[in-house]
Amino acid sequence: MAVICPKCHRQYDVTLFQFGQGLACDCGTLVNPFETAAVDMPIDGILDLHSFRPSDVKDLVPEYLEACVQKEIYRVRIIHGKGTGALLRTVRSVLKKLPGVESIEPAGEDEGGWGATIVRLRRRAE
Repeated sequence: MAVICPKCHRQYDVTLFQFGQGLACDCGTLVNPFETAAVDMPIDGILDLHSFRPSDVKDLVPEYLEACVQKEIYRVRIIHGKGTGALLRTVRSVLKKLPGVESIEPAGEDEGGWGATIVRLRRRAE
């Protein structure tokens, strides 16, 4: 499981042994995996799905892409991980249904290879 620091947004992988214990982030904040407070997600063109439940992906991806377009970010990297490929298939299935998606391609080796997908978004007519 992954947890995210609510202050600096750094992500930490937590083993089942550590789960339930707080951990100190490099920024000095105590991160508690049981806290349910919402964390502002930076809209920077990189969506790392490791810290989200697979059931959230179908709503999260379109919302994130819409936020990117509003910030005039038209190239987005979605990190879904390599794993079994189930999340990759879900992400690509969602992307193919979105009219604002211009193209979908696997990330290059320097950006995660088949563990990430590059999405190019259509610019809105002004």
